[in-house]
Amino acid sequence: MWATLDFEASGLSEQSYPIEVGYSLPDGTGNSLLINPLTASDVWQYWDDYAEQEIHQISRQILQQDGMQVVEVCQHLNAVLGQYEQVFCDSQWDLFWLGRLYHAAHMRPSFTLTEVGMWLLRENGIERSHFQQTLANLGPSKHRAEWDAKQIRQAIDQLTR
Repeated sequence: MWATLDFEASGLSEQSYPIEVGYSLPDGTGNSLLINPLTASDVWQYWDDYAEQEIHQISRQILQQDGMQVVEVCQHLNAVLGQYEQVFCDSQWDLFWLGRLYHAAHMRPSFTLTEVGMWLLRENGIERSHFQQTLANLGPSKHRAEWDAKQIRQAIDQLTR
């Protein structure tokens, strides 16, 4: 039994931080949580206007109004994802943002996040390029965390049947 997880972030730099996390569970259900950066114990200030306008289209104002506290997001993820043997993501960036999220909450995840390309090769002999092509065949990413997590799940399902 495994789940998938995806993040949207303030940008693609070492100063970036997670702004949305989404997951997809084995039964096909999922969820997405906006993250209020003002609740992080770290100083989360980096913002890429291009990422907001051209990629995820989530504003800082929306995050501050509707985002959950960092600690609440971590507690939710631990409660939901901690029961799965594997949780997969499609990028090393997701591992980075998971670390930033939990560090800011002074918590540890109750699950292990694994980049799917490494797992597919090790466990199934499937090259990462096959995963990327299968993912691309599902259509363009919406750059919203739950949607993207569901596409990751679909791609893995297609490759491992």
